[in-house]
Amino acid sequence: MPRHQISSALLLVVTLAISVGIAGVFGQQAISAEPVGRSIGSEPAGLADSITAILPADTMLWINTPDWASTAASLNKLPMIRLMATKEMQPFREQTDRRSKSYLIDSYGLDFEQIDREIAGEFIIAGLTTEEGELSITCFVQTPNATTAEAFVKATAILLNERGAKEETPATSGTVQLALKNIDEQLVLATLGNHAMISGDVGIARQLIDRWQKHSAETSSTANSNESSPSDRLVDKAGFNRTILELQDSPPTLLRWYLDPIAFAVASEKTANAKEELSKKKAASTEPTTQIPFPMRHGFPGLQSIAGRAWINQTTGNLESRTLIHAPTRENALEMFQFDPGTLGMPSWVSDEANVATIVRWNLDEMISHVEDVYDDVTDAPGAFAGTMQDLKTELKVDLLDGLFPVIGPEVVIYSTDDAKQNIESTVVSIEIQDPAKNEQSVAAMMYNMFVGDPEARRIRLPGKRYEMWQIKLVVDEDTTPFTKAGLIVADGRLWFCTHASTLQKLILQRKKSPLTDTAVYRVFEQVIADERHADSIGVSIARMDRDARNTYEVLRSQGVKGLEKVESVYATMLRSIFLRDDTQEKSKTPDQPVEEIDFSVMPSYDFVRNYLNNLAVISRNTDTGWEIFAVAFEEDSE
Repeated sequence: MPRHQISSALLLVVTLAISVGIAGVFGQQAISAEPVGRSIGSEPAGLADSITAILPADTMLWINTPDWASTAASLNKLPMIRLMATKEMQPFREQTDRRSKSYLIDSYGLDFEQIDREIAGEFIIAGLTTEEGELSITCFVQTPNATTAEAFVKATAILLNERGAKEETPATSGTVQLALKNIDEQLVLATLGNHAMISGDVGIARQLIDRWQKHSAETSSTANSNESSPSDRLVDKAGFNRTILELQDSPPTLLRWYLDPIAFAVASEKTANAKEELSKKKAASTEPTTQIPFPMRHGFPGLQSIAGRAWINQTTGNLESRTLIHAPTRENALEMFQFDPGTLGMPSWVSDEANVATIVRWNLDEMISHVEDVYDDVTDAPGAFAGTMQDLKTELKVDLLDGLFPVIGPEVVIYSTDDAKQNIESTVVSIEIQDPAKNEQSVAAMMYNMFVGDPEARRIRLPGKRYEMWQIKLVVDEDTTPFTKAGLIVADGRLWFCTHASTLQKLILQRKKSPLTDTAVYRVFEQVIADERHADSIGVSIARMDRDARNTYEVLRSQGVKGLEKVESVYATMLRSIFLRDDTQEKSKTPDQPVEEIDFSVMPSYDFVRNYLNNLAVISRNTDTGWEIFAVAFEEDSE
């Protein structure tokens, strides 16, 4: 569930990333051209009578469940939801439900048990801009009638009062205004016809009430029913209207979403800065910066909107989704993501041992040609990129710009596998080298120059291979080393990297494995994306969720979050970042402490859980106005 303030870090990571890993993630996002059944300019389906009609044009986030009851009924049939409902998951479910319920009620006034009882139609989350330019979240709950909406607001206010919130004199008559106990925020409760509104900002609540009253007056009069200000409504905004209209509403939509990523990033950045200033008790007279926010630079404003929807395929019962990324003007940094389309055939050396396999066709030339300004901006050091490249060339004799990058091909393969004997989960990245007979040696020489002086690096000769494998230690920052024995090698016309050198060694030397393409699950994978393959496809991915992350899950179950410190996997690294934090309140430096004490030992075994885990297929492509992404979770015995 979104929060009142949401960090802009995700956008910054996505827009700046040019690493193979991020390229692979982009490739895992998939796409297909959903048939278009409406002309641009008509009212988006199902929104003519929605409370969405009152939202202002500067709404930056919109998440809509058109029919709460229908969505809940459909989701309850999905394997993952059925897993959470099992008696085996009950002890874990009860403690997480208890914590999440308390958090959502005390921080945001959301009691989903009450919502489930009273809702009769749509549920909407809207991200709007406060008078200070910050991000705030407002929720709308549609009820059967105005009387029920009033009862909902009253019951929510009573619940919050019982939990320590203090009622204040409302800034807008007819509302309930509360100061929340757990955070330094106000909450405004109000009714808009048969909708209950829960807003995290007094000014936004007042604005929405005014807009509702105007909307009600206009729609009640035939003469004025078509005279609302189109330039001031979200539903008439080009980015919203275009993307939502292109999404078919058949089969019925479970969930749909819209994001103005640049406005969202700018507002989130202001929100984070405001909270930081508040925590540091800075003087109110601090001069605001006059610099244009980072998301507004380097051509990023060309990324106008991201919209999508999810539904259940009525023939297969699979959960499917489609996302449209609308960027009609792609200049400067956005050109980095104009990837080269291709056939996207899975290589035969990707074996049945792969849990996740992704192919993406990047455009490294475009990425490198536009990264310099972004890199210098992020580091706040003009000339930093050129200086770094020159240092590598002078000190290590590694010429990335004119030596390595020009010979790197467009195909990147990323996949994960595990080694049960060593209890490790590995991620492999394989990048093709153009004209390997000519360029392999120069690439290997650059890798040699880069690591030969590193005291942490170790050279390993592999039988039958011309070039050595390098065992290296990855250091993210001074305190974090997620992979202590990673591997890198030039072999078979490709540049290989793996989070674990032992896994890479086995992969390079043991090629006589059953290909992934020969498995039953891959054949089903091809079937579910068959209609989505296009000449402009740029990425495809298959994830066998019933096998992936077994080791991380079992360690979490047996040893808790602290046990993940000994697990070298991408999943473990992500979970550590979620569940662990630095205890900054201690005077002396202490080990990371769990944010919340959750007893993971009550979770059932992975062998039980895996029966409820689907496979995931994703395919992506370029479009004339941006990119499309299609994804489907499909059930199939993956052997």
